[in-house]
Amino acid sequence: MRINILTVLYSCTLSDSATLKSILQANLEYTKLNVIIWNNGPTLLKEQDINNYLKSNQKKGITTSIYQDVRNLSLSKIYNHFINKLDYDFFVIFDQDSNIDSSFFQNIYHNSHYAVICPAIFPKQKIDKQCFPSDFEQREQVIPLGEFNLSNTRTINSGTALSKDIIDKLLTNHHYVFDEKFAFYHTDHRLFDLIHATPQTAVLKGLCIGKMYHDMTCEVSYDKLSERARLEIAYAKMLMRMYRTRNPKIEVRRNLFYAYKMKKKDNLSFKSFLKLLKCVITKKHPRSYESIDKDVKPTNSNISS
Repeated sequence: MRINILTVLYSCTLSDSATLKSILQANLEYTKLNVIIWNNGPTLLKEQDINNYLKSNQKKGITTSIYQDVRNLSLSKIYNHFINKLDYDFFVIFDQDSNIDSSFFQNIYHNSHYAVICPAIFPKQKIDKQCFPSDFEQREQVIPLGEFNLSNTRTINSGTALSKDIIDKLLTNHHYVFDEKFAFYHTDHRLFDLIHATPQTAVLKGLCIGKMYHDMTCEVSYDKLSERARLEIAYAKMLMRMYRTRNPKIEVRRNLFYAYKMKKKDNLSFKSFLKLLKCVITKKHPRSYESIDKDVKPTNSNISS
């Protein structure tokens, strides 16, 4: 079974990524793992770090390609770029800070008839509190281990294995998988909105198996978040308000007023407020304007040419 792993790094070395370290400890029997690393900045990775990581993966039989673009590009654009280009049976996205079970890839191999396979997500801030997957409408109602219907379930991007079958169905119906009007927060919400709204995918089954620990922003006190993080959350809230499945609110005048309320509530600076206003007018995240060269090549790889 061929499993493609896409991990996006930001302000993190290869050797410091909890995700990459836990992948190296996983049981890879019966699987052919292909790891794609996208370094999103703000600085380039060091050669020693790259060489050590590529050697470690080669010893485990993991083919690896590293791409570097320090513009901090939209995650949805990065995801769509690779989901469209590469051959695989399952496609798995990881953030840089997830800890997977050693059985993670075996769980995919032994349950490959499911359209989506995901672990139970526990925030590192509260390791005894499962937070995903959850009911599509009622966020606080978590889905237990076992089979679930994709018509009423959502989870986070990191650690979720999407089958080639469900990806092909989404591409056939919509020509994309991740909504590129969104950049960072809520790209996963929009993915499951799309699955839910597509008759050919809403009828499919998923499986929750194993567990994963992950840094969750929602578990961090709001006053401890940086100005940048608060602005990114504000972008996501505003865009979800515009494009949510039920009762979307796209009238600019109302959203401008809502943006002003968000500025006061979320303690945004005037500069951040102006950026949020631009999002209201353009109806997309500012990072949506940056693109990826369709012929971009890896800067480093352990794949023989």
